Amino acid sequence: MVEKHVVVICVAASALALAAAVLGIVGEATKSRSFVRYDGVNCVYRRTPAFDCGIAAAASLLTGQAILTAATGCWDGCRRRSPSDHRRFGGYFASVLSWFLAILSACAFLAGAVRNERGERRPKEGVASYYQCTVLVAGVFAGASFLSLAAAAVGIASYIATEGAASSVVSPPAELRVVLGQRQQL
Repeated sequence: MVEKHVVVICVAASALALAAAVLGIVGEATKSRSFVRYDGVNCVYRRTPAFDCGIAAAASLLTGQAILTAATGCWDGCRRRSPSDHRRFGGYFASVLSWFLAILSACAFLAGAVRNERGERRPKEGVASYYQCTVLVAGVFAGASFLSLAAAAVGIASYIATEGAASSVVSPPAELRVVLGQRQQL
């Protein structure tokens, strides 16, 4: 049986990752509206919802990762439980992988947000377009959305593996408690 706090942590992390993915899709859909005009020297861009979506998506994703990491107890090097269990080691490895994916996704969200900031920028040299003014390449927000969902899935799997390994270490079965002379809980 899954404990109530595990379900709450997993639902919270899933909701934050889903919010990041949705914000990424919205950012992808609105990013192409940033270019306004070419004034002869600079490309003029307006701020689109993609800027805000990128910032909010990165914040949402990193908050979900922080919740999972705090719930796992890995802020202090994961020392609160013995590291001898292979299942727990796999959980910690998955946690590192989850953070790698989350940071990669957050960087993509932030790069997309910065590229959709309003202002004037010099046109890129050697770009084959009419005014040499560019918008963000298609797929940056969508890719970041996919990575955010992958990071959350790996992070949740890591949390569940770590919690499962910890619960098997913390509370031995009743038969073992009798053998060890420990008091029975009724």
